[in-house]
Amino acid sequence: MRRPWPLRIRLTAAVVAVTAVVLAITGTFVAREFVSGLDARTDLELKERGDTLRSLARDVPERQLLGVAGEALAQIYEPDGKLRESTRALGRRPLLDPAQVATGRAKPSLLTVFLGPDPDDYARALTFPVQGDRVLVIAEAREHREQELSRLTTLLEIGLGAALLLTALVGYLVAGAALRPVERIRSQAARISEEDPAARLPEPGTGDELDRLTATLNDLLGRLAGALERERRIVSDASHELRTPISILSTRLDVALRGRHDQEALETVVGEAREDVRRLARLADDLLVLARADQGRLPLRPQPIDVQDALEQVARRHEKAAQQAGRELLATVEIDGGAVLLADPDRLAQVLDNLVSNALNHGAGPIEMLARAGDGRTIKISVADRGGGFPDELLPRAFDRFSQGTDDGRADGAGLGLAIVAALAGALGGSAQAANRPGGGAIVTLTLRAA
Repeated sequence: MRRPWPLRIRLTAAVVAVTAVVLAITGTFVAREFVSGLDARTDLELKERGDTLRSLARDVPERQLLGVAGEALAQIYEPDGKLRESTRALGRRPLLDPAQVATGRAKPSLLTVFLGPDPDDYARALTFPVQGDRVLVIAEAREHREQELSRLTTLLEIGLGAALLLTALVGYLVAGAALRPVERIRSQAARISEEDPAARLPEPGTGDELDRLTATLNDLLGRLAGALERERRIVSDASHELRTPISILSTRLDVALRGRHDQEALETVVGEAREDVRRLARLADDLLVLARADQGRLPLRPQPIDVQDALEQVARRHEKAAQQAGRELLATVEIDGGAVLLADPDRLAQVLDNLVSNALNHGAGPIEMLARAGDGRTIKISVADRGGGFPDELLPRAFDRFSQGTDDGRADGAGLGLAIVAALAGALGGSAQAANRPGGGAIVTLTLRAA
């Protein structure tokens, strides 16, 4: 494939092309106006000379009129159209036909006549009546006109050609000057590497498009740096979270393989190893959900869901765990006539399950699931408990990945539950907020679209 021309050359070519069209139109207009002016001046001169000859014809005998008039191209015609007198330059070759002679007898007329067999050999003529119903014609050859027009054409070609070359040079220089800051920004951006993600492009301070371009690029660099930092942190945290269960699993398998064990001890080790594998699988699934949500590739099948049914199903799934913990699980819908959500049922269940599990593992007292109307197009679902709430240092980053509190001494998860809640809520077209209740306890509120 041919490489495209540099932008500087293309800009210059575009400017030159547009300028060439403008100059061509201007040159054509000037030439036409010049020709029109020459013709008008010739016609005016012919009328002035005709007036002089009409006055002269009243005082000078007819046979002496052409000699006294001083006209190079002049003829006198009889009323029937026959040539009577002619100047030496024309000889006996008539300029007018009978119809033109008849027109000249009626009134003075301007017309174009041919001087010879060459189609380009023509003249501008004036016919007018003189004494005895005869017709006098005087003509002005176009040779002078063509010479002036040729001179003008030469000047236009030279002048407009020089103007076009000057435009090309100036356009090339201006394009280079306009693109130089862009090239400088490009070279500076090329020097920013992954090892220095905090680097930014210096703003030129011109207050124009270059400043806006630099600001946009810096904003992009900021977002990329943030994404890179989040990726590094997630990889680091995931590595840390995976290292612990893998190490424990490896130790337990080593114990199982070392020496002889009775059936009960071996079953205990295998059971513990199975729990470690389940934790690893759950962590991998959680990371996969978050990665797909980040990339916008999380498969969703939105459909109308009755809120009361959704909450009751969550309560049934966690009823046994709540009873074992001595906790009460309540589901309430404070919306007249009920409410219907537009969401993916599996993802909505995953969000609510995570919130209830989080309340069971880290909260205390009854767990209250409450649905109420939002702004008319949304429904708010909150999950609250009566425990110690979120630690102050955790609350601002409650939805960050691998964020865990240690105040309750039960930080046995990977810290992905609320991160998945926020990611799934966003994928469902809603949002999630976390807060501490005034009377004690944590509350997480989902804002989702109503059907």
